Amino acid sequence: MKNIKISNITKKYDDITILNNISLDIQPNTINAIVGPNGCGKSTLLNILAGIDKDYSGEHNLNDNVSYIFQNYRDSLMPWRNNYKNVSLPLELKNISKEEISKKINELQKIFQLDIDMTKYPYQLSGGQQQQLAFIRALVNVPKLLFIDEPFSALDYETNLKLRDGLQRYQKLYKSTIFLITHNIEEATHLADKIIVLSKRPTKITNIIDNKRTCHRTTDYLKSQEFNKVKNKVLNAFEKAVISDVK
Repeated sequence: MKNIKISNITKKYDDITILNNISLDIQPNTINAIVGPNGCGKSTLLNILAGIDKDYSGEHNLNDNVSYIFQNYRDSLMPWRNNYKNVSLPLELKNISKEEISKKINELQKIFQLDIDMTKYPYQLSGGQQQQLAFIRALVNVPKLLFIDEPFSALDYETNLKLRDGLQRYQKLYKSTIFLITHNIEEATHLADKIIVLSKRPTKITNIIDNKRTCHRTTDYLKSQEFNKVKNKVLNAFEKAVISDVK
C-alpha cells in the first residue's frame, strides 16, 4: 500500500468552516491517533477519510478495503442475531465458508483474549462487551484501512489495556493502517505511531508528534520515561490547541 496523501481537506456547514486545509502524509501500516478539543471536527474528518461524508473540498487517496467502528456501537449490533452471527455477518456476505468464518473468529478471540459467550445475544452483554463485539466484527474482514471513533470509551481500565494490546497485535499481524479518535492522551501515546493534534474551529493541524517506540508497545512502555516524554509533548500541544486560536 502506498503512502496516504491528504491534501487541503476543507469542510463547511453553510458559512461556518469546520475543517480548514487539513493536509497529511501518512505511511501505510501505521496507527495514527487524532486528538483535539471537543467539537473541533475529529469525527467529521474521519467520516471524510472513510468516504462517508463526500461534501468537502480537497482530496485524499484512501480507497482501500475499509472498516469503521462508530461511537454508537450499540446501534450497529443486530439484536436478532447472536454474538457469533453478528461477527460473522461481513464474511457471510462474501460467501466465505463456515469453516473459514469459524477459523477467523477463533483467531480474533485469541488475539483480543475475548471472554464473551458467542451463543448469547448483544442485549445480554454489558456495554463494554458490546463494544468489544463491535470491535472484532469490524476486524473480521481484515480491512486495509480501519477507522475507529472513541474505541475504548465504555471499557474499564483492565479491558481497555487488553483491547489496546489486541489492536496492536492485530495491526502487526495484518499490516492495517489505522486512524483512531481518542480524548485520552495516554491511549494516543500508547497506541499511535503518529499523534495528530487539531486546533479549535476553524480546525487546523497544530502539531504532529511521532512516537519513536515501534509497535508492539506493552504496558511496560507506560511506565517508561520515554512514554512520559511523548505524552507530555502531546499534552503540551493539546493545551496550546485548546487555549490558543490558530490563525
